[in-house]
Amino acid sequence: MIKQKFICLLSLPFFLLFIWRNELANAKENIQNEINADAWVVMEAETGKVLLDKNMNKQHFPASITKIITAIISIEERVLNEIITVSEHAENTEGSSLALQAGDEISLLDLLYGIMLHSGNDGAVALAEHISTNENDFAQKMTSFAKSIGAKNSHFTNASGLPNDEHYTTAYDMAIITRYAMKNAIFKEMVQHKTYNWNEQLWRDTLMKHEKSEAKEYGIAWEGKPQVINHNRLLGLYKGATGIKNGFTHESRYTLVGSANRNGTELIAVVLRSENADTAYKDIIKLLDEGFRVKKASSKQIKETNEEVSTNIVDDEIISKNSSSNEGGKESNASIPIEYQIIYFLILGTIVCLMITFLLKRGQKK
Repeated sequence: MIKQKFICLLSLPFFLLFIWRNELANAKENIQNEINADAWVVMEAETGKVLLDKNMNKQHFPASITKIITAIISIEERVLNEIITVSEHAENTEGSSLALQAGDEISLLDLLYGIMLHSGNDGAVALAEHISTNENDFAQKMTSFAKSIGAKNSHFTNASGLPNDEHYTTAYDMAIITRYAMKNAIFKEMVQHKTYNWNEQLWRDTLMKHEKSEAKEYGIAWEGKPQVINHNRLLGLYKGATGIKNGFTHESRYTLVGSANRNGTELIAVVLRSENADTAYKDIIKLLDEGFRVKKASSKQIKETNEEVSTNIVDDEIISKNSSSNEGGKESNASIPIEYQIIYFLILGTIVCLMITFLLKRGQKK
């Protein structure tokens, strides 16, 4: 009976681990054929564990998802009610614009919403100049900050995401940066807003016309008041979406960082170089769906494996012998990865089986 228990102890975790690994491998292979983007990753926000990926360390132009790091640096280094004066350099920044003019005075909080929802390049430059005097110095700060949190394959030359040969990142790095940013309550709340009431004194015709058009395109009721619209369509397309930022330039094509929460689990997905906006959102939705499925399957497998292992070793005399040596407040194995737990039990079971076999043979000789 004892021998049968330990055979079960040895074989079952190994078998479950094999099935789990095989299921994950099949999931990764299937999803890779369905995604348009050249590089992508799905990461668990809590642990930083990569669930799915393709070319996640391949360098690409990020476009406006660059503003994620611009925003989190600004939030951490300055006070939200600080007043920023817009420079001529910021006003003349090309691309998506908040219609800011040199001499405008605006709060840091308004600028943050302006760059994260409307993706205003002029606002990003104004923030950079306010924090670091000039945009070049701020870009160096961005690169150093990214490397300090583990995003080591990125380099930034501007605060907005405008194309530059030396301005690049990877899907994995953007997931790392986003995971860090989403731990900040201010940032996390900001990227979930579909609209934001804009400063009436800075509400200009060019901005109003653009926002009215955006509201119609994204199915947001236009109330005719100063209001910037969040360009991230995922908030209206995916149940449980919690952010975060989209981007586009001709050089980068479409980039998108999305996040969603389901039953207490939050995932971050990044796609780089998707062909068009529709495919980018289809990509991110497929990745989030598959990420949640893989996470659920692996969590179930871990639970079943732990329960089976526990059932096999409870009320065995060996536990009572080992329990005394485990006293003294050692850390629970609940936080140890399942692969290590299984390896531990395999080794332990093998040793015990060898000992029992040796004792039995010794008893037969006597």
